[in-house]
Amino acid sequence: MVQVSPAKVKVKGINQIAIVVKDVQKVAENYWNILGIGPWDIYAWEAPLVYDRTYHGKPAWAREKIALAQVGGVQLELCQPVDGDSVYQDFLMEHGEGLHHLNFLVDDVDETARILIKEGFLSLKSERFRDNGAVNYINIKPLRAIWEAVHGKTIAAKPTRYPED
Repeated sequence: MVQVSPAKVKVKGINQIAIVVKDVQKVAENYWNILGIGPWDIYAWEAPLVYDRTYHGKPAWAREKIALAQVGGVQLELCQPVDGDSVYQDFLMEHGEGLHHLNFLVDDVDETARILIKEGFLSLKSERFRDNGAVNYINIKPLRAIWEAVHGKTIAAKPTRYPED
């Protein structure tokens, strides 16, 4: 007999694992030189690319650097806070550098967040990015992890690359 989970949100796969760091460039170089992970696409994660941000449910402004590399079927993300209210800066202050969140793809970020918030979980951060992208970071404490619901995988900006082409 097939068992059916009672979960209202069903994760079909982990798309990304994210690590908060103090220096994106340095850590990307270390991943490349120690484990051969890369190349890395590095973005200035800020307006106008990123908009409609919230931080703990309130409108917010922030700037970050992110670096993305594909490792098999999972993307590895490095997140560096630069300025403004940031869940990444909060994490650095409380834990130091380390694993921050897992992300999974959804058809509708707002609906997924609504369901999880109704279940009693806290939205830490939400934002939209160009080309109909959206994210919402939900702290699901019983799972000992922050989960990021994401819609859209394409970032409409030109990254810098490490190592350079």
